[in-house]
Amino acid sequence: MYLQYLLTLDDDGIELVSNVVRDWCKVHHVPLECELCREAMRFAVERVLAGEESPVALLEAIKTHMDVENFRHPELASGYPASSGPDTKAK
Repeated sequence: MYLQYLLTLDDDGIELVSNVVRDWCKVHHVPLECELCREAMRFAVERVLAGEESPVALLEAIKTHMDVENFRHPELASGYPASSGPDTKAK
């Protein structure tokens, strides 16, 4: 995991973020050294710095913030496949 994100936390915050992000990555089959994991960690550090202390609440916040499919397939973020969209008409 990336230490630069954790350096701003105390020991309890480091443990909280590390455990929650590791669990989230495991559940979502996300490698610990990928951009998606770094974003989850960055977000978790922000939440802990803002006062979040509950692992359950932190995990729920990460789930809400992170949309794994949008990160893996950004072309689907709009809800339309890359070959279609609201302006595409069948001919």
